[in-house]
Amino acid sequence: MRKTAEPKKAVKRVPAPPAAKRLGTRKVPKEQRMEQILEVAGVVFSKHGFHSTSMEEIAEGAGVTKPLLYRYFGSKDALYLATITQVGNHLMSGLKLLMSTANPTERLKLIMLSFLTFVERHREGWSVLYNEALTSVGPVGEKVGFFRNSFIDACARTIEEINGVEPATTTPQPPVSLQALAMANIMVGAVEAGARWWIQHPNIPIKDMQVLIERILVPGLARQ
Repeated sequence: MRKTAEPKKAVKRVPAPPAAKRLGTRKVPKEQRMEQILEVAGVVFSKHGFHSTSMEEIAEGAGVTKPLLYRYFGSKDALYLATITQVGNHLMSGLKLLMSTANPTERLKLIMLSFLTFVERHREGWSVLYNEALTSVGPVGEKVGFFRNSFIDACARTIEEINGVEPATTTPQPPVSLQALAMANIMVGAVEAGARWWIQHPNIPIKDMQVLIERILVPGLARQ
């Protein structure tokens, strides 16, 4: 007797895992790819500083080729400037929203808190990135100076409102008084110094730092 062939057992197919997405694939829009590269570059620059960071390291971390990195940004200097610009634009967006706060004293507190919040989120590398950029010359130094002066101007105008000066509605806005500008420079410098100290003492909650800064700075803002 001929043996009847046994039916073949169905083989259960396991779907292959999805391929890891690389930023260098054509499916990723250029704008999105550049944003992701800048995020990686910001982390690497923050950890090692500008001079110790290589384009190879950034390209590897971003999952793109080194030629693509140069095609998008041209040079390490240009990539560093783009990184600083991205960080500053985020800060400026938050500052613009805060300036709509009606109560000037509360607004000033929120401005200081927004700066501390940014430092807390980038605690690991903020000191390296900020200090290095602040002492830079050329386009990087100019860009950092622009963002920093924007914060100083916002603080100065808020201090004037605390002292009874009506907020300007014209564009461009009139210059602030020398007294308010001096106080704003002192305030921003003090908050920056406090942030550098805070980085070395990570166990202190942000709310405690906020209270310490407000105790020192806010009572002296009003004219005596």
